[in-house]
Order: sequence, then structure tokens, then C-alpha cells
Amino acid sequence: MMLLRTLVLERDGQDAPVNGALLCGFAVGQTASNFLVYSLDEEVEPGSSRVYIAALRKKQDRYFLSGVESKEDLQVALHVFKQILTLAASGVKAGGVTETQVPYHFVELKGCKLPPARPEDHHSVIIKKALVMKVITLGMSAATLPAIESASLIVPSIRFSSQMTSPPKVANPTEPPRLPIHEQPVEAPLQATVEAPIMMTQAAPSIQREPVAPAQPTRAASGNDNALFEVDSTLTNLARVSQDLTQQKRAVIEREAALEQWQARLQQAQNELDEKARELEHRTTQLHDQSLAVSQRTEALKVMAAQVSGLRQSLRGMLLELDGVLDS
Repeated sequence: MMLLRTLVLERDGQDAPVNGALLCGFAVGQTASNFLVYSLDEEVEPGSSRVYIAALRKKQDRYFLSGVESKEDLQVALHVFKQILTLAASGVKAGGVTETQVPYHFVELKGCKLPPARPEDHHSVIIKKALVMKVITLGMSAATLPAIESASLIVPSIRFSSQMTSPPKVANPTEPPRLPIHEQPVEAPLQATVEAPIMMTQAAPSIQREPVAPAQPTRAASGNDNALFEVDSTLTNLARVSQDLTQQKRAVIEREAALEQWQARLQQAQNELDEKARELEHRTTQLHDQSLAVSQRTEALKVMAAQVSGLRQSLRGMLLELDGVLDS
């Protein structure tokens, strides 16, 4: 079973990130640039799939993803990707290049940490769906070399707001947006006996460029390079601190909500206890009144019993006198 390499992607309109399948990464020496191709398993039409091409930059064992900066770089990337598709379709192992081809090499990406990226920032092309797995297999079996090191300072984009932008409206959601008439798709001709597998290309609908500082002179001191790397690390740490603060704020809000619920429950329980206490006090008063009435009745019965005893004594005396009269 083949284990596919994935990367984390943040899509507009979706709160949770999604995973994209990594097809391949390749480096082009003539432009000193790296590119990465991935798929979100989007079937545009039966038998066709949309894949994305992003610029992959490396700085001191750290990797950054962004949109392709220029039309020339995009043209080279598309040309090389056509070469890879043609090679994958033919089933031949990767080897040398001809005079009409652009020299490139596959990039070793095992163990590298790829940062989250946005598909809306990257260029997309539509290829035959059957070629997706063939490209993945080719990239895994071909010889690889390290990515080309970037000579300029790379400042990662920091997003402090979670607000998502809406994608542009298109007439037909199953087709990619078309370029204006005056701007044709960037595409280099490919001289090969196999028909080019790429069916159409599209420009990224809304590309948000990452700020890139100008290239440093080759004569710059190593101390300046270390300072630039520290600035880069500081910006990355600020992004992490911002994310941690956001998570802590969310946790505080959740705890406050839970505390309010407990306070409401406690108030309700206290109200119920007060009601029961009032009922108990009322019942105690009733019992006291009943006890007082019983005591009064008991006293009355004692008085009546005393009176009955006196009458009994008087009656007994009268009977004795009656007996004496009868005897005489």
C-alpha cells in the first residue's frame, strides 16, 4: 500500500483546514526556483482533475509556499510540468533531457515541514485524472536532489484575522475561470511525440503575494545573514504567539460561559431552598397552632373531669342520705 504525502491547506469559506495530496516537487536550475504540485481530488469533469502549482522556497532548512511570482517563472513551471506528465504517461523512468526540454530535477521532500497554504494563492491546471497517480509514482521512484536555496530574505505571511474572502463568481462552477482576451494563458510549447496531457490552464483567481525583500548582495557579511534569519524567526514566533493568544482568549470565553451557567444553576437551587424553607416555616406555625389547640382542649377536659368528680361525690352523699331515710 502506497502512503501518500499530504500538506495542510486553508480554503476560503471553510473553517477547518483540509489535506491535499502531494504529487511532486521539482527544481529548475535556469531560474533557481522550486515548484510543488498538489491535488485536492477535485473532479472538474468526468476523467479530468484540477491540480495546483505553487512556488516552493527554501531558506536554511525551512520551507515556504507561495504563488508563482512572475509570468516567466510560471511559463517555465508549466513547461517542466508538461515534461513530467509526458514522462509519467509513457511509463519510462526519469532520465536525461533533450535539447527542446528544460533541465530539472525532482526535489527530496521527505522529512521537511511544509507550512499551511491557500489554494487560492496558487496557479491551477486541469489534467487527466489517470495521470495523477502516475505522477505520484514517478516522483517517488525517481532520483531526487535537495531543493535550491533561496538567496533572498523570506518573510512568512502572518494572518491575525480569521475572516475569509469570498471566491469570485463564475458562470459555470464546473469550469475554471477564463483569462481576459488580451491576456493569454502562459504556456510554453512542448516538442514531443506524446500529446500534451494538460488540457487547459487558469490563472489564480485572487493571488495574495507574500512580501519578499530584495535579494541580498553576494558580498554581504555572514552577520547580516544571521540578523535577517533572526528577523524571519521573530516574525514566525509572533505568528505563533498570536495564535496562542487567540486560543487562550477562546478558552477564557468558554470558561466564563461555563461559570455563568453554574451561577445560574446555583441561583435556581438557592431559590428552591428558600421556597422550601418558607414552606417548612409555614408548616411549623400550623403545627404550633394545632399543639396549642390540643393543650387548650386538654385543660378543658381536666376541668370537666374535676366537675364530674365533684358531681359524683355529691351524688354519692345524696344516695347515702336516701338510704338512711329508707332504713328509718
